[in-house]
Amino acid sequence: MTRLRPSGGQPAARPRGLVGRRRVVAATALTATAALLAACTGEPVDDPSESSAGEPASSGEAPMLAELVESGELPPVEERLPEDPLVVEPTEQVGQYGGTWRTATTGPGDEVWLDLTIGYEGLVRWASDWTGAPGDAEVIPNIAAGYEVSEDSQEFTFTLREGMRWSDGEPFTTADIEFAFNDLWTDEDLASIRGLGAGPLMHDGELATLQVEDDYTFTIAFDQPNGMFLSSMASGGAGANTLIAPRHYLEEYLPQYNDDLDDLVESEGYDSWQDLLAAKFDYNTNTDYPVMNPWVITEPLGTGSRVEAERNPYYFKVDTAGNQLPYLDAVRYTVMNEPEVMLAAAMQGDIDMHSRHFNEPANKPVLAEARAEGNYDFFELAPGLANELVVMFNLTHEDDQMREIFTNRDFRVGLSHAIDRDELVNTVYQRQGTPSQVSPQPTSPFYDEEMATQYTEFDVDLANQYLDDAGYAERDSEGRRLGPDGEPITFSVEHAGLPGFEDALALISDDWADVGITMTPDPMDRSLFEERRRSNNFDAVVWLAGGGTDVTQNPYWYAPLSDRSDFASLWAQWYTTGGEDGEEPPAATQEQFELYDELLRTADAEGQQDLMEQLLQITAEEFYHIGTVRPGAGYGIVSNDFHNVPTTIPDSYRVKTPALSNPEQYYLAQ
Repeated sequence: MTRLRPSGGQPAARPRGLVGRRRVVAATALTATAALLAACTGEPVDDPSESSAGEPASSGEAPMLAELVESGELPPVEERLPEDPLVVEPTEQVGQYGGTWRTATTGPGDEVWLDLTIGYEGLVRWASDWTGAPGDAEVIPNIAAGYEVSEDSQEFTFTLREGMRWSDGEPFTTADIEFAFNDLWTDEDLASIRGLGAGPLMHDGELATLQVEDDYTFTIAFDQPNGMFLSSMASGGAGANTLIAPRHYLEEYLPQYNDDLDDLVESEGYDSWQDLLAAKFDYNTNTDYPVMNPWVITEPLGTGSRVEAERNPYYFKVDTAGNQLPYLDAVRYTVMNEPEVMLAAAMQGDIDMHSRHFNEPANKPVLAEARAEGNYDFFELAPGLANELVVMFNLTHEDDQMREIFTNRDFRVGLSHAIDRDELVNTVYQRQGTPSQVSPQPTSPFYDEEMATQYTEFDVDLANQYLDDAGYAERDSEGRRLGPDGEPITFSVEHAGLPGFEDALALISDDWADVGITMTPDPMDRSLFEERRRSNNFDAVVWLAGGGTDVTQNPYWYAPLSDRSDFASLWAQWYTTGGEDGEEPPAATQEQFELYDELLRTADAEGQQDLMEQLLQITAEEFYHIGTVRPGAGYGIVSNDFHNVPTTIPDSYRVKTPALSNPEQYYLAQ
């Protein structure tokens, strides 16, 4: 075995695990606002010689927990922490206990913000200085105390932290790992439940094997080298929580462990045990579900005007002074259905830290003007997207004539030249961003200027030439280009109403009309949008393109490798099902599949980079879709009383922004 990744060691030692390095961002005035409860604050514990709320700092725990210990309702802190708690280095300084983090959510459908703030606790995670680049994106231990990787990257041995406990105080051991592997993640009957499915445990069409050595050591083994396994486990989505499940709680809801399950299903009011398990397995809605998170949800989403989460007394991390984290007593998510209401609350100073929904470029000037009165400032979100808006024509359209048009590369190139991207940047994105195709960010080692800038020149004459060369030179009396059937080329572009989409598509529609192409923007509810795109029932769609920095982990915008590759969903089905479903793609696309499969079997970073560069070269040549604007830096707001938030946070779902910055070490100053 090689590449040992140890844990943080003893609380008073310098941290060797999770390290948070300190790193040096025109709207109509709104009158609507939402009243939020003010945050309460606690006592400082930044000096070990000082006491905290009357409690000795050497106790290393929040005053509210010390009171429970004194009353006999909770074990002492040394019994609640594992033998080797993970040490978190505060971004600025050791903080203060107490207070409530006031943030917001738009309600049901916005569960992701809970995961992005308090739900990033897997066996491993990304280091805080994540860049997404192969060899420069360190995966570090988290719930696991350490891991070892075999030379051939086929075996991954994890060591758990002795004495670690779930939020209800029950021990966490390899019994939970074995239960999760055998009874949840690899059970095909449960694949539809809350993202359950083998996920990172499947590789090269084969399921990994699990070998449990003792209560704290286990090995995941693959038949082929798996150079991306740790990255998948560290990334957002199902992978981050793979193999983490409380056996003592969940086994009651599985038929192999409960002979009376049918009676329980009936008494709980569900139609099947699978439905019951799905409800119990969701920590966002089931407040009884044990977790490893810094805070435990006590008022779930969908039950009222807010979501509440309170500190986990068994949380396994400490600061560099040995104080148990988190510093904050609670997190409160006030439900604000409209981004405008959220914006007004932010301007008023009723939000402590937030970076979602209201943080559009157009809102930054008015937020900047209100900073002094609202007692907040900005932090920067380092861009992780590849594009603000990518137009994806359906290259596997069910209609043969539409497919003929969309798969014509000259047609796509012509429409790309017809877009005035400078106008999009200046009017829709408030002069933030750069005209670009879908391409890795300039900070990525995969950045290719030629790929990023090809066909981005706004040139109506050149656009017309390409469209003529595509075979659509003939026009009707109104100047509309005629398709293969002799009728005007007309199609819709569907979207789910994300910020900027409507305005951008209106401008693009006008641009394309100038070259004889009729495009109609078609906004719709997110649920309907998802249903239509998954069923391949659309002409074209737009979405934000990922893969700006996490290129190897998120390649789906560069080749049809998953159901997010809306530009060729049937080709993606062919790939993901091993040719059993979908439609066989062209040879160039199949070459991309082969390159990515080889990348997944490659352990060294240099080899991964070479393979990805070859894949991207094919992407540039095929020109699957049309990009518009590469995003510039984003922003969030943070109260001047809210500390340990880095000045810059990488912005990517792969690292569950802002969870990468270790919210457990945020604190409110009195």
